[in-house]
Amino acid sequence: MNKYTINKAFEKHFPFPIWKIEVDCSNNCLAIEYRNPTDTLPSFSVINFEGESILEKYTASEKEWTLEAIQDEYLIFKRFGTSSPIQAGIEVLHIPSQSIVFSYREYVLKEVYRGWLKVAHRSIPSGVDYYINLKNGTVHRTVDQAFQLPHNTVTYPVPFHGKLPHFVESLSFEDKLWLQTHQEIFIWCYHKKEDDHYDLHLSLSTKNEILDSKIILKGLNRLIPQPYFQVKGHIFFLSNTKQEIATYLV
Repeated sequence: MNKYTINKAFEKHFPFPIWKIEVDCSNNCLAIEYRNPTDTLPSFSVINFEGESILEKYTASEKEWTLEAIQDEYLIFKRFGTSSPIQAGIEVLHIPSQSIVFSYREYVLKEVYRGWLKVAHRSIPSGVDYYINLKNGTVHRTVDQAFQLPHNTVTYPVPFHGKLPHFVESLSFEDKLWLQTHQEIFIWCYHKKEDDHYDLHLSLSTKNEILDSKIILKGLNRLIPQPYFQVKGHIFFLSNTKQEIATYLV
């Protein structure tokens, strides 16, 4: 029996279109930013890889806040503005209590490390960096430790440009064919045209044959330029309305 099959893990619906998704690969969580089209005020939710809600619709006080990262029990926000791409402002939310750990308008976020934020002060000449402790908001000029970037295992499929295997030639796909390897198998993703729309397909194969195939999204009015992202054995798709996340296991 073929042990490699495409199984739907969960589908999550959001009330407004999704703007950003950030992943905590160490804790198998997704942070999602979605915005009300009327006032563009952002809301944020957190779900785990089983589709369980950890944070439900936390809404920011101002539309200039946007999601930067999720790390352990914390959501990290930064500000952007109309006059410049990035304005000063960093805010951190403790997810379980939904309380603000700190909110600083005088700092610009430069880098997110494990447990620390590297920042610059808006009133101090460039080249001078500060470090903020993520858990308590204390600001340090120097820190006596080596900084580590958060663990990241997010991967994306790439367009396939080589000679097509014989079992792939018959797929009759439109435009690009995406390929990604996972353990002992190959993951193929492609569009097929159906009348005046497109369907997005996912297939698993060995080097010699297709093992399983499924239609992931139906009735698309245009081709999707980047069909999904993968974390470990989970593949995440954003719907054509950008209001659903569908997750599959391979």
